[in-house]
Amino acid sequence: MKNRLLSAFTASAIIAAGLSPMQISPAAAEEGLVDSGISYTELVETIPNPGAGYTNTIWPVCKPGSTPVYSPTGALVLFFIDIGAFSSGANGTKNEDGTYTEGTDYDLDDVFFDSWRQTFENCRKNGCMIALRFRYDANGKENPEPSSFDQVLHHIQQIKDSGLLEEYKDILCFVESGFVGKWGEQHGGKYVTVDYKAKLLAAMLDCVPSPVPVTVRTPDIFAKWAGISRSELADHVPEEGSEALRVGMYDDGYMGSDSDLGTYSDREKETTWLGKQAVTSYFGGEFSGNIDYAKEFPAYLPENAIPEMYKTHLSYINSNIFQLYKDYTFDEKYDIQEADNSAYYGQSVFQFIRDHIGYRFVVRKSELSPEVPQGGIFDLHFSIENTGFANPIPKQTAYFLFEKDGQFMRFASDISPNKWYSAATTDEEIKIHVPGSIPAGKWNVYLKVTEGTNDISQMSMRSVRFANPDIWDSSLGANYMGSINVTEADEHPTSNAFCQADYFDYELDGLKTIRGYNYTVKGQIITDGRVSSPFEWTEDMLLAEKDGCSVYMTADEENLYIMGHQSDKAKAPVYNIRLTRKDGESYWMYFASNGYVYFNHGNNAGAVCKWNGETVEYKIPLELMGLSGGTELKTIRLFLQDSADEWKVLGEIDSPECTVPANFNIYSAMSTVRLTEGKLYKMEVSDMLTGASYQWYKDGEAINGANGKEFELQSPSQTDVGKYSVTVTSADGVKKSADICDVLEVVPEFEPTYGDADCDGDVKMNDAVLIMQSMSNPDRFDVGGSDSNALTSAGKKNADCFEPGSGITPNDALAVQQYLIKLVFALPVY
Repeated sequence: MKNRLLSAFTASAIIAAGLSPMQISPAAAEEGLVDSGISYTELVETIPNPGAGYTNTIWPVCKPGSTPVYSPTGALVLFFIDIGAFSSGANGTKNEDGTYTEGTDYDLDDVFFDSWRQTFENCRKNGCMIALRFRYDANGKENPEPSSFDQVLHHIQQIKDSGLLEEYKDILCFVESGFVGKWGEQHGGKYVTVDYKAKLLAAMLDCVPSPVPVTVRTPDIFAKWAGISRSELADHVPEEGSEALRVGMYDDGYMGSDSDLGTYSDREKETTWLGKQAVTSYFGGEFSGNIDYAKEFPAYLPENAIPEMYKTHLSYINSNIFQLYKDYTFDEKYDIQEADNSAYYGQSVFQFIRDHIGYRFVVRKSELSPEVPQGGIFDLHFSIENTGFANPIPKQTAYFLFEKDGQFMRFASDISPNKWYSAATTDEEIKIHVPGSIPAGKWNVYLKVTEGTNDISQMSMRSVRFANPDIWDSSLGANYMGSINVTEADEHPTSNAFCQADYFDYELDGLKTIRGYNYTVKGQIITDGRVSSPFEWTEDMLLAEKDGCSVYMTADEENLYIMGHQSDKAKAPVYNIRLTRKDGESYWMYFASNGYVYFNHGNNAGAVCKWNGETVEYKIPLELMGLSGGTELKTIRLFLQDSADEWKVLGEIDSPECTVPANFNIYSAMSTVRLTEGKLYKMEVSDMLTGASYQWYKDGEAINGANGKEFELQSPSQTDVGKYSVTVTSADGVKKSADICDVLEVVPEFEPTYGDADCDGDVKMNDAVLIMQSMSNPDRFDVGGSDSNALTSAGKKNADCFEPGSGITPNDALAVQQYLIKLVFALPVY
């Protein structure tokens, strides 16, 4: 169990003094916690969480001077990158009698790296996590590699030197060692002895930036690289911090035989080794394509396969689970004792396996303080069970959101979801300090877990959804943990800085963020096939409705968004959208349930369609259809077909003439703050524009010279109290205004003597400890008493800092802690 009193420093300092943290605030212990009211029963649903589960597998073919660019979607996109055209073993010629003549070896070229940068950037924008396999063959050709192993190593060095993997390592889950043999599966090639493959692993560990995992095809490759015998694998324990922790395995013969088609030499021992490796690296692959042969062995049977999936921490599969698992019903005989999977009893084994590949977090308890005063601290205790086969491997960042009426602020935490291990329950106990100027009222508390580096416009992306019903908010990409009532503080002291300034600096996951700012989800569209929040699709966006169908439209600076309500009766739905401009140009696109996308203008990069029930949402890049804000449209037509029923049309609707909105998003919302006199304060408007101009206002009056994205109050005084707003003008002349900050008051700068109980000229945790010790030992109040550490008369005066003149109480120690937390730990993230 983890207990955090806002910071490990605060808690440890108090405990070191022999005091209980609860002595600081006895009222908090008396109030207790209340249940969140959420359901703790696991949801039976497939949840595509980042970096795990089914892969979206793409097979690019790259050639000198020609590398395609992709814009995929998916929680985990695996690229099988064919570079055979750069290898003499694959780009040669074959005579009529089948004789192969070697071709020419080429270096990877600038087009190759430029194109992959564009693809990876599209993946970042689309919210993907990615994985890679470089290979010289995609068709099962023998000996596809270059003429020398040095050229293989040279290609790997080129990839390293390009900086490509380093640049995108935050969204890079793993890299398969690949390269050699048929399909990059390291058999049937020139360099597929275990010695070559161990050298290849060493080169890949050097090429791929740490801590990104590198996976091998068989366990003996690791053994050779590690300098141990294969028989010693089961007992091998990698050293903490070693490169060995990065090595996982990809199994392309999964469940195909008792050895997984040659993957294992001793399945029991080597899966024991794999179970240790796959806590810090990836294990996955694809089920064998020969089910008839697989059925000759017992490995595939659910009673054997499912326990092994937990043992080896299966994190991903290339979308080909054995269909025969649909004929088995999941129940106790296939389950393990360590996890509560009872919600899936009665479902098919196929469904159970599909939904538990990777990690799967279920909230089993969530209790929190019923209320907290402004500037106070509240408790949140919760338990998470990971019923999935694995724990997360890429770094996951967890933080809390306070949300009210579509506006939210963020609070950092040191929770590590990567340690929410498979088939285990983790208890977390958190204390959160809320700003002294937060508006009173009911606030919803969310726990947000993310992978990758995401800016404020990507709040919903790469976010982890817990497997509980009715707690997921897709607009925030966060999980509801309960609500709390923030009450008005009795007073906001002006004699010290303990509850005055809500100005913080904090670095979250490599991004410098400031301040205790508020943000908003209003105006943002999350393309997930659901109405994500009451603020997403509003009546002013409605274009038409007829016979149970409707169509809505909005846009931002990059994309057109369309939402429709249509029938959900199709067995194999095909969602069509046809947009006709006033000039007569028509664009038709459809998205089939099998993943096929048609576009009558060719490249559909960036277009997304998601549906759920009767709701369908489209995101279409404006440039894809030659659109911009103000483009006049003759009509937008939505229609649904069922390809399983002779392409029957099940619903259709046409909009009247309309105009693409000229719009962009502002993510900032009004923040309320109390400032310290003379202390610099920065305000900032968050948008994703380039070439925009800005004008700041105070109480509706333009501020001379305030024309940047940021506005500073360099030395705040009482004359700066007021409401600040900004008007943003985009490069194409679209104007939008937003309220940014309400400065409630500016208070005198904190006098260092307040709280300085030991009179050393500085306020630190020792002062809080000394105050508490003084309360437990009255001698310490007696100047000149028997205790050599007794408070001096000046120290006694300084210690009386919460309400000067009222005497020393636990509130004085608590005030010192809150002051230090604000100055040192800067808890609000934004």
